[in-house]
Amino acid sequence: MILGLLHTEASGIDRLKNFRRMVFYNYPNGSAPLIALLSQLKEESTNDPEFSIYEKRLAEQRTITAQANSLGPFTTTGTDTDQANPFSPAVNSITRVRVADSSRFRVGHIIQITLANITGGTQTIKGIVTTVVSGVTTKIEFRFLEAVTNLSNGTNNNGLEVLVIGNAASEGQVGAALAPYDTPLNLKNYTQIFRTPFQFTGTVLKTGLKYDRTGPYKDKAKDATLQHAMEMEKGFLFGVQQLYIDPTTGLPTRLTGGVEWYLRQWESGTVYGNTAATLDTDDTKRIINNATGSMNLSTFNGYMERLFRVTSNQAQEKLCLCGSGYLARVNDMFSGKAVLKLDMEAKQKFGWDIVSHLLPWGMVHYKTHPLFSQNSSLRNSAIYLDVWNLVYRYMDGRDTTLLKMRQPNNADYREDEWLGECGLELRFPESHMFVKNFLTVTP
Repeated sequence: MILGLLHTEASGIDRLKNFRRMVFYNYPNGSAPLIALLSQLKEESTNDPEFSIYEKRLAEQRTITAQANSLGPFTTTGTDTDQANPFSPAVNSITRVRVADSSRFRVGHIIQITLANITGGTQTIKGIVTTVVSGVTTKIEFRFLEAVTNLSNGTNNNGLEVLVIGNAASEGQVGAALAPYDTPLNLKNYTQIFRTPFQFTGTVLKTGLKYDRTGPYKDKAKDATLQHAMEMEKGFLFGVQQLYIDPTTGLPTRLTGGVEWYLRQWESGTVYGNTAATLDTDDTKRIINNATGSMNLSTFNGYMERLFRVTSNQAQEKLCLCGSGYLARVNDMFSGKAVLKLDMEAKQKFGWDIVSHLLPWGMVHYKTHPLFSQNSSLRNSAIYLDVWNLVYRYMDGRDTTLLKMRQPNNADYREDEWLGECGLELRFPESHMFVKNFLTVTP
């Protein structure tokens, strides 16, 4: 070594060595698949931060019997006096039956009461509606089309299905009772302002880095892009709808309701007019908590049958965004029974690695979600989506975009930011499902 001569080892700490000029990111197939998917589906603008979702379901022409007085559901014609227990109505005799909801029925409807209890067995009763009584306690009167012997008027005939199976009018009839009309349901949601700013001092923008001679801008901008997409993704999945007015500034903050929020509205039974659900076994339950952590094939198939009862008219299929643990359990459950295969058409369409599973009710496409897999509380959970019932709503002129040079004029730094004002429209929440805590498979 010659004194005073700078050589490579003497400057080893500060020397820009032969680094591979690349940062390796861990976001397999993207960290925000829902946002990516919504970009390929239908989107609609809104000129107001509150947008409405109008839905209309064809009301079921069914109800259940209810206890009338001290005995069962049946009373005498024109009164609320209990029928005997048992009683034997003849063909064309008329009786009154208490029901949970008479609004679905009109005179001339042909009805059947399924598996009514009679002495020593059951019999399906068929009749034609002659009178509809509405009010605090609703009833219908009907004429028996077939005789029934020893029909029970006990509590064992409460809760039976009363189903419309047609209607019949007499020849020369002047008019018929009006069919009930239901106005569309209106559910509101908000657009949410998502902002992800990022800054650099004027000096650092001119400084090269070991992994990038051009400086930190490209790398930090990429980080901000990913963070913005991930935060939108989480908001669209788990966000809670809210309008909050800051008491100090008076400015509003709006949050968009995500998938889970819509499912909770469905389960409440107060928004959509359906039956409230609290237990996983409830027919309208769409957030399956699976508290025990275990599940067998029969239970799983029961949830899938429930999920596929309502689908869009585009395709009989669902997308399942799931954690790696959840997909492993599904694979364990169907091991030796079915094949989870790579769906090339879906891969080419969305650019994703997807496995598909054909069930008796339709096709499920499984996509492991990085945000689920990397989070221990979500790793064994999954959200099933009917993608054609999802719409990305954005404020006119404020869809997600990169805004540059947001710093004050006299600032010695640069600030850019991603900004978008958008929200999720989820139609028919009963066509979606959130299954949690699938830890083990039981026989």
